[in-house]
Amino acid sequence: MIKKSTDSAAKEQRKLDLCHQLISSNNYASQDEIRREMIRAGYTRIGQSSVSRLLKSLGVTKVRNAKGIKVYTLDQRHQARPAIENPLSSMVLGVEHNTHFVLILTIAGYARAIAKVLDLQNLPGILGIVAANSSVWVSPRRDYSVLHLYKHISRLLGHGDFRE
Repeated sequence: MIKKSTDSAAKEQRKLDLCHQLISSNNYASQDEIRREMIRAGYTRIGQSSVSRLLKSLGVTKVRNAKGIKVYTLDQRHQARPAIENPLSSMVLGVEHNTHFVLILTIAGYARAIAKVLDLQNLPGILGIVAANSSVWVSPRRDYSVLHLYKHISRLLGHGDFRE
């Protein structure tokens, strides 16, 4: 009987972890959107009431995003915080660029730490840095230096997969 309750607790924790990950990395306007993602992840019998309970457990609230749409977000106490013992590469999900700027995608809550690290480097090719919750926008001084800046930042952050 103890094994069954332990398995149940572990399954519940996995659901909670998945819900946390979904809310941290996406913008959901409804519980049904979250439920559909959880179904895709293998929880085929999850109902709206279970999603509601998970959201309550995580302290999730709704806030208006930049587009004015109300979306679910984690309470600050439940969001990931940069940890000094983690290498930079573990905070960065990817580095991309186009002809105008470099975009760094981070784990939720890590963008400001990455922006600060870049700012402290005093790279002469950077005109400006803007950090959000999970992305950092880097503007080069000259358009032609975007690729060079992208490669430099990728190396610095431990992401050496150069897509040109």
